[in-house]
Amino acid sequence: MEFGIFSNGFRPHGIAGDSYNEDIREIVLAEELGFRDAYISEHHGELPYINRVDTIPEPDLLMCKASALTSKIRMGSAVKLIHVHHPIDVAVQAAVTSHMLGPDRYIFGFGTGFASPLFSQERGLTFEDRHARLAESLEAIIKCWTTDEPFDLDGQYWRGKGLIALPKPRDSGGPAMATATDNEPMLKLSAERGYAMLTTFQETPERVRAKTERYVKYALAAGQRDPLSNITVSRLVYIAESRQQAIEDLREGVAYEVSVQAQRGFLKHLKSIYDLDIPNDARAIDVLAEAGIYLVGDAQQVTRQLKDFYVASGGFGTLLIVAGKAWATTEKRHASMRAFMSDVAPRLREFEAAMSSEALRATA
Repeated sequence: MEFGIFSNGFRPHGIAGDSYNEDIREIVLAEELGFRDAYISEHHGELPYINRVDTIPEPDLLMCKASALTSKIRMGSAVKLIHVHHPIDVAVQAAVTSHMLGPDRYIFGFGTGFASPLFSQERGLTFEDRHARLAESLEAIIKCWTTDEPFDLDGQYWRGKGLIALPKPRDSGGPAMATATDNEPMLKLSAERGYAMLTTFQETPERVRAKTERYVKYALAAGQRDPLSNITVSRLVYIAESRQQAIEDLREGVAYEVSVQAQRGFLKHLKSIYDLDIPNDARAIDVLAEAGIYLVGDAQQVTRQLKDFYVASGGFGTLLIVAGKAWATTEKRHASMRAFMSDVAPRLREFEAAMSSEALRATA
């Protein structure tokens, strides 16, 4: 099992650059602690965010700065909204970022993101066609990376004349690829091509398992080896000396985020998944922790919760813990990351090895 952070930037509004620097400090610490990956959310402006929240709409720019302060950790978007950007611009920005990061460090993470019509409508595009537009964009981006001769785009959604995309990506064969999707054709294509499958921290173990089973089925049929290693899940994890201390550390920050998310309809989204009524006040963390959406407590408690999640979700290859939040203090957030890698990650690796051995014996 590998580990990473999901920098899901969502900090109270101040100076956006300060928020980005805090995100980068977490990425630098993640590398020091041995996390392999850092995925960064692409969050575009929305009405509830105005003067309330700092988010980053261009994660590639953050990666380029972080690349100067790190040397090993892999970085990617979770996810780049390629259905709202012209393919040549996406292809060129990704290629430049791959060169800034260096060999084998850039992951091209793509998807349609949160199901809001706003991002399409702002750019004069239709929300209903987003999946088809994304699929067409993906193939155009790959052609930009792999074609030396100028070419024309004459698709249903994207057009252009004499495209010349330079530079090409740093890594031969192009960057590592990952996607978050609920669209079945894209899930199938990703499995067949060996793209990593990203799942969000809001998804129940049962939903993750169902998606994983379909991904593995498609991947094996296409001749992919060990497709379970391509499953990348994320979870809200916070470690303190006790469960109650963890809850109190998170209370204020979670209440603030819930108050903003409620305006986006996000609590209705969680209600549809968990059938859970989340109070829009300081009690939110109590309900979220009790429901297992936030995994909190001391290292032993968090380990047990993650082992339960591993079994219930059907297994995975990479676990991302959520970062980019204004929980507690910087020092406490960093202490939680340290505790995870020193006291939780080794136990999860041992558990995964034992589970794999048991599965092998069962099929022998």
